[in-house]
Amino acid sequence: MVWKTNRKGTLTLEVRERKIFEQLLRGLDKKEILKELPGQIVLEIGRLFLGTPYHSETLKTKQEEPPLVTLTEFDCVTFIENVLGLTLLLRSQKRSLKDYQRILQKIRYRDGRRKDYASRLHYFSDWIYSNQKKGFLKNITSEIGGRPLRKSIHYMTSHPTLYPPLKTPRVFQAIRSVERRISRRVLFLIPKKRLRRIENRIGDGDLIAITTHQEGLDVQHAGLAVRVKKRIHLLHASSTERKVVLSKKTLHQYLMANRNFSGIMVARIVY
Repeated sequence: MVWKTNRKGTLTLEVRERKIFEQLLRGLDKKEILKELPGQIVLEIGRLFLGTPYHSETLKTKQEEPPLVTLTEFDCVTFIENVLGLTLLLRSQKRSLKDYQRILQKIRYRDGRRKDYASRLHYFSDWIYSNQKKGFLKNITSEIGGRPLRKSIHYMTSHPTLYPPLKTPRVFQAIRSVERRISRRVLFLIPKKRLRRIENRIGDGDLIAITTHQEGLDVQHAGLAVRVKKRIHLLHASSTERKVVLSKKTLHQYLMANRNFSGIMVARIVY
């Protein structure tokens, strides 16, 4: 969805986001998606964003922390956050932008508190872990055949030049502390070679987190599961296609085409 500016020129970011938000709610009301099954509700919301431009640094701004609502462009994580956010908004039966901002804050930040850079959930396995504790998700990876994984997580503090806020010693130490906590957890993943065996246990609208062989990193990409002709495909903000798309390849093909992908984690939105 691309928002057109008026004759007077480019709309301010805040006005554009508000107008897109209102447009989304009107679209959802017309579809009457609350009558659908939970997984289909998630997909209906996700499909509203098809064609929205991709931007790899959606949350990188000159401000200490970026605006909560970003609907004009997505990376893979902000796409997922907005789908989850709108799903939870519908569940709450609220409709204001302020309500939506509060929901996004709860999703994006540890304990739902927006303090500073270190309070944001940067690692996606930690994002899943935190949002399960909040009651928004259920990590079903182990239930559907996932295998235990222990991995040392340290990518951010090992590459501080990629994350300018880490120049501040306090922030660096806070992120390092988070990495140590994640590293102590037993994660579960479904190795990509085993995906075909358990694919029928993945439902429409399930959240797919793609794990990686990259040293120090847990998850490299994320999207939503969509069943097409009995096979799972990925609805996601694609860095190669530069927009939100439904992948033509099956999820299995998508994983096998990238040597760096090791498998997936699967979480289900609680509705």
